[in-house]
Amino acid sequence: MNDFVWTRAELWPALVVLPVVWLALRLLFARAHAAIARYGAAPLQPVATPAWRALRITVLYGLGVLCWMDPRWGDEPVAVERRGLDLIVCLDTSRSMLAADMEPTRLQRALRDVRAVLPSLQGGDRIGLVVFAGEARLQIPLTHDLDSFRGLLDEVDTDVVRRGGTDLAAALRKALQLADPEQARTTAVLLLTDGEDLAGAGQQAATELAAKGLVVHAVGYGSSLGSKISVDEGGAQAYLRDKAGQDVVSRLDPESLRRLAAATGGEFVRAEALALPLNELHDKRLLPMEKRSYEAGEEAGKQARYQWVLLPLLLLLLWEIAMAGGRHR
Repeated sequence: MNDFVWTRAELWPALVVLPVVWLALRLLFARAHAAIARYGAAPLQPVATPAWRALRITVLYGLGVLCWMDPRWGDEPVAVERRGLDLIVCLDTSRSMLAADMEPTRLQRALRDVRAVLPSLQGGDRIGLVVFAGEARLQIPLTHDLDSFRGLLDEVDTDVVRRGGTDLAAALRKALQLADPEQARTTAVLLLTDGEDLAGAGQQAATELAAKGLVVHAVGYGSSLGSKISVDEGGAQAYLRDKAGQDVVSRLDPESLRRLAAATGGEFVRAEALALPLNELHDKRLLPMEKRSYEAGEEAGKQARYQWVLLPLLLLLLWEIAMAGGRHR
């Protein structure tokens, strides 16, 4: 009987008061019995004693509680329907994301934000990752397996895409390839970048996604004042320099990201203004979105056995109703 469970086991205190229920009913019926004797009215048919009548009603009460506690025993397959969204994260891994104007770097802050939003995703949601710099590549396909996704995030750094630059258009078009064209209303794209669209085609790519019904929400990392980019040179830390030998200063370009998101009906937020920007977007923009149904699967569940209690309860209740007419005549 180790497999025997109660779905609403928290109702067990209602069974502890059975003796109190019996005693209260017995006193109530005894008062009615005494009233009949006091007025000298004799019943035409035999009437059960107060103790016996109270016992029957108490048993009805106890069986009702047991039925409501929903006893379950034995395994059975249970059909499960998944509903959720497809969330495509486009993460900028260019060297400008090594700027330290966000602790510890822009890239590490973005990865932290992605990890923070994972617990908010529902069972039917899928998430995938596109990484990009001067080109884009699919790092993690869309998956329900959030634990695997979380583990693969640890492998992301500025070396996953060798080609330098920041091509927002390549990232958005890769997301468009990953999205199901027939499920645009249940798909969202999150663009995490410092907004330096060096290739200059991000706005055009956003228009292409909007034409397919896809919404892009942009999260900007960095400050408008800019920051130097720390890189590893021969085991020592140094600042990235341009061809003229000047230190490269990377600045967040909020206006281009705001226009890009607006072109698709999405929203732009600055990471420095919110502790958890992706959680904010999830609660405000993703949760209200329409969800789609995935193929129904099966999970092992316990078979309901409340019928074992319901049948004797109904029989006793019918008998009690049938006997009530004789007592009141």
